[in-house]
Amino acid sequence: MNTIIDYYDEHPINETQIRAALAREGKTAARLAPEDLYAHDQDHYGGIDATRRLASACGIRAGDRVLDVCSGMGGPARLIAHEWDCQVTGIDLNPNRTPSAARLTALVGLDARVRFVRGDATRLPFAPAAFDRAIAQEAFLHIADKGALFAQCFAALKPGGCLAFTDWIALDALEPDERRDLAEGIGLRAVHPKDEYRGHVTAAGFAPVEVEDLSSHWREILGARLEMYRAMDTDTVTQFGAARHATFIAGYEVFIERIEGGKLGGARFTATKPN
Repeated sequence: MNTIIDYYDEHPINETQIRAALAREGKTAARLAPEDLYAHDQDHYGGIDATRRLASACGIRAGDRVLDVCSGMGGPARLIAHEWDCQVTGIDLNPNRTPSAARLTALVGLDARVRFVRGDATRLPFAPAAFDRAIAQEAFLHIADKGALFAQCFAALKPGGCLAFTDWIALDALEPDERRDLAEGIGLRAVHPKDEYRGHVTAAGFAPVEVEDLSSHWREILGARLEMYRAMDTDTVTQFGAARHATFIAGYEVFIERIEGGKLGGARFTATKPN
């Protein structure tokens, strides 16, 4: 894996494999509902329940303008627009996943409420105070410049707006070889202890910043996620080849080892932009 673009260009959760899974279920484009994608398009830990908790944590309401930072295949954006009746904009660096997310959104009739933009989270292409709420899920570990990231999120929100996100935190010091392996295996660029991470968020101007530790919960569910990826082997090998599938699984196994070894954990951050 050379870059984060490469990593997600060859990720098992992608448009081709989502469409293949829908076809196996006998679901056709003529009768697809947003809920038909829920089992396939939630590329984060905890599935639809985690997205709903995140939306509730930042107080999303009907009619809000919501920003999904690092939106990937667009699963959370679609769920929030559908269940909260609001407008959602997703932004992602990957030039292939944003059009895929848009096509899946049109497939379930949500393209009037959800749009996707290709862009860099550290240089958001939006007017100041354009959004009421912002979310992100397990994406900021890929971004080294947390100062620029949170300054941009702060600027994009209206006064009184809220950013809620989940991400990995360092529970113990990672050795240089461990960081290298995680960078190559899952695209990790920066992971921080909980208090240091909170400091990056508060430095952007957010207050208060609340943190809920999710480490125990994530430790319980990540093994099942690895098995999910292993079970996707036929489609992944067909699309990317056996070598890529083996490399992806090996990288994820190293990731699981660091979690089970107490080096990595997870947290949900809820940060408010003062009025």
